[in-house]
Amino acid sequence: MEIGFIGAGKVGKALGLYFKAHGLNVSGFCSRTEKSAVEAAVLTSSIAYRTLRELADSSDIIFITVPDQALAEVDREAALMLDGYEVKPETFWFHVSGAHSSKILEGIRKAGCETGSMHPLQSFGEPYGSAERLERSWFTLEGTDKAVLIAQSLLDKTNGKHFRIEAENKPLFHAGASVVSNFMVTLLESGISLFEAAGMDRADIFQAIEPLIESALSNIREKGTIDALTGPIVRGDYDTVSVHLKAIGDKMPSELEFYRAAAYKTAMMLDGNRLTHEQIEKFEGILEVRIDGR
Repeated sequence: MEIGFIGAGKVGKALGLYFKAHGLNVSGFCSRTEKSAVEAAVLTSSIAYRTLRELADSSDIIFITVPDQALAEVDREAALMLDGYEVKPETFWFHVSGAHSSKILEGIRKAGCETGSMHPLQSFGEPYGSAERLERSWFTLEGTDKAVLIAQSLLDKTNGKHFRIEAENKPLFHAGASVVSNFMVTLLESGISLFEAAGMDRADIFQAIEPLIESALSNIREKGTIDALTGPIVRGDYDTVSVHLKAIGDKMPSELEFYRAAAYKTAMMLDGNRLTHEQIEKFEGILEVRIDGR
């Protein structure tokens, strides 16, 4: 079956390379800009199509790899062509959004096509590196039964790990991905700014903390989050947390609320596990944070 792509950005290029690497047929790409389509086509030894109609006529499976805000527009354009019998209806249509379900392609579905979503759980950058990371990525699948079966068959050929998710749970799942990926960057920036305020050269900080990050990830891999945790909170070291609060308040007040929220979340995840309820209450008093009326 021929796989076509609407959208020739980072995700489309990486998926195209990923499918090609496993012997699947990529028909080509169409994009708002001809240059992007040509770049993606050259990258995957496929065809740059000028229009969505040309791509749809040459493809059996179509991946819509455009930004989320453009999905509804593509759905409308494709549905009009399908309703007007301008393109064949025996086509499977997928988008790759993490937050949206296949319901955003309702126009295409009503026009007689099978629709689904296939979201790779990773962030994308340079095409070749992203395609290589797809070899270790998990995919969430959702949509009509036939569409999900097709997606599963594709990933079975690439040895891709996948699981089916209910449409209503996609936003929650995507929020989890944002916390793990995006907010980890936010967390590191907060920590880096504290190191910098302590006098370290910003250019040296990441190299200095990289072993710390790697050891934390290794501990999580081996023990899980609760047992992997180290530091003053899990030790019940109230004095150290108080010292942190005073130093941050004096030197970096813009980081104080973030530290308080993160410390409270850390304490709560240990409640009844490695800390007693009495210890949690003492941390609440030190942090001056109480949530849900407790």
